[in-house]
Amino acid sequence: MKTTNKLILALGLLTSATAIQAQTTTTASTPAGLLGAQYTELEFGVQDIKRISNNAYSLTASANTAVVAGKLDGGASYSYSRIGGAVRGHSNTIGGYFTAYAPLNGVKPFVSAGLGWEWSSYRFVGSDDQALWGGAVGVEIPAGVVTITPRISYADDFEGSRKSSQAWTYAVEANHWFNKSTAVFASIGKSDVTRSPIDSWNYSIGLRARF
Repeated sequence: MKTTNKLILALGLLTSATAIQAQTTTTASTPAGLLGAQYTELEFGVQDIKRISNNAYSLTASANTAVVAGKLDGGASYSYSRIGGAVRGHSNTIGGYFTAYAPLNGVKPFVSAGLGWEWSSYRFVGSDDQALWGGAVGVEIPAGVVTITPRISYADDFEGSRKSSQAWTYAVEANHWFNKSTAVFASIGKSDVTRSPIDSWNYSIGLRARF
């Protein structure tokens, strides 16, 4: 898929370029990391869903703010997703989350939890709406104007275990602050849907604005 290849290339270039710049650029005027910061972001993602479609994408807008300085963040997001192919359709999702973290030897381990609501409509499946919940653990690793964040996420709904859409996602993100207010980021991850062969590779790029 051409879009997927471009996103993989973008992630590789971003990681390489920012790693080099972090060694040569002063960080006096740029923030280090994301946890504890107040910012908004816009993210475009594509998904290569095994056995279903390599033509799925999403657009997400979100905001983050410090709730307890140095300890707890909170945020909210809205996401629109669409999938092409035989099982074509779309969904809208809103959600909120809290992230607790603590500096440790120069990095910031974190744990987060969130709730959301999804409205969806897919061919052969029909329309549906449901509450969602999930969580994540990870670590933010700052390196000058670059932040690398590996994380493991879990997502579920409130249906019975046999009907629920449980999924584990393993991802890594690279974030680069150009200055004190503007950043670009990219991520790559793999989602493993429990008791289902419908796994996916996920790629995204986006912009952040700090205020």
